[in-house]
Amino acid sequence: MARQPKQVHIFLFRKDENGYQYAIFQREDMPFCWQGICGGLEDNETIEEGARREIFEEAGINQHLPLYPLESISYLPDNIFSDSARLNWGENIVVVPMYFFAMPYKGQVQLSEEHIDVKWLSYDDAYNLIYYYDQKIALYELNEKLLRNIITV
Repeated sequence: MARQPKQVHIFLFRKDENGYQYAIFQREDMPFCWQGICGGLEDNETIEEGARREIFEEAGINQHLPLYPLESISYLPDNIFSDSARLNWGENIVVVPMYFFAMPYKGQVQLSEEHIDVKWLSYDDAYNLIYYYDQKIALYELNEKLLRNIITV
């Protein structure tokens, strides 16, 4: 029996004299799509292990910084994934859950081949640039938790 595939999505954030900024990445394969760091779990990874691996692979960050799970969760239709992935999962997998995280980070980002650009933006600018609505909701949650001091760094 195939294991349920899972996706993770991570927003990097930092605070400066103007408030909070969020790192938003432009995908290489879909240049119209801006988002946080995103990817699928491998083998027997936990969702946190997968999130940390994706942060390293897509942004070059290997520091063990705090990783804050968000309450937001969404589901992706299986038809956006490759045929080989879907075949490996089996016919019973129709949707793939995506778990959201946030991580504070003040350093430089090293882009992987999956992205062609990264921008550090205010909440409003990041929200307007993000392509997928579920990711906008997760960014809203993160921003509100920071502003309300639910997440403190």
